[in-house]
Amino acid sequence: METHKLLDRFELLYPQVSELADLRRAYIDKDMSSIFRLLPQDVTGDIDDLRKAVLENNLNSLFRLVDDEDLRKLLLEDNIWKLWPVLNRYTDTHFVAAFKNFFVNETKIWEDCFARGQLQSKQWIVTELEKLDVELGTVFLCAGWYATLSTMLFESNINVDNVRSFDIDQTCVDIAKVFNKPWLRNDWKFQASVANILDIDYNSHTFAVTRSDGTSCNITSAPDTIINTSCEHILDFDKWYKRIPSNKLVILQSNNYFEVDEHVNCVVNEDEFDKMAPMSNVLYTGELELEKYTRFMRIGYK
Repeated sequence: METHKLLDRFELLYPQVSELADLRRAYIDKDMSSIFRLLPQDVTGDIDDLRKAVLENNLNSLFRLVDDEDLRKLLLEDNIWKLWPVLNRYTDTHFVAAFKNFFVNETKIWEDCFARGQLQSKQWIVTELEKLDVELGTVFLCAGWYATLSTMLFESNINVDNVRSFDIDQTCVDIAKVFNKPWLRNDWKFQASVANILDIDYNSHTFAVTRSDGTSCNITSAPDTIINTSCEHILDFDKWYKRIPSNKLVILQSNNYFEVDEHVNCVVNEDEFDKMAPMSNVLYTGELELEKYTRFMRIGYK
């Protein structure tokens, strides 16, 4: 993903961190006011460098006055290796290490996983769950893709014990493990496995996982919460939903983005989504207006 896009997404994810907005403007526009807010308070150097920095907007002179080599190389040399320590300076998220891993290993990922609409939709889940103050326990993340939602759940104030992400694509499983590496290493609080969600036993499921040494083993998990943020992709949605036992906490999202060929199960509004996924106890239902479509969400007990 291009640097300016990553900076935009981190600013979107962490709006409370004003330095990220300054960093984006400093990188894209070379905005002097933003750069000054990012620089250290201690200034030393030659008076002529100060003159050039102030009167000529000379960034090279400006950086000769302050000790911030990482920021200088990022802004003036477009050195992406310096993006990671600068982002780590202002954030406390594994997303930085994950994207550094993809960059270093030249891993190809589908950038849509960090599209604005995708991030806003997942932020919406986190926000509403924090308001509801429910305990998620063990989560089954169905059609989990890269499991970026898992990263966001673990880094939030939400009470979650474990996340098990299932996707039919092995490459998605491998990338999901990079995004969630700290929790993969922490007694497998996170694990990902290849599976068709129509084949999962939502009472208690045994599935194969791959260890770090390449060997495989089976583990068994019983979900307390089932999440599917890709209901628009599920052709046999009714068949899948019937497999979920009563009284399980369920979190679902769909949309009205009919223009995408893979969206085989879109809904036109909240009412249609409600009828498609009935719940015995609805905790939340709502919609989120995004740039190209409306996202719908239901949280409750089946």
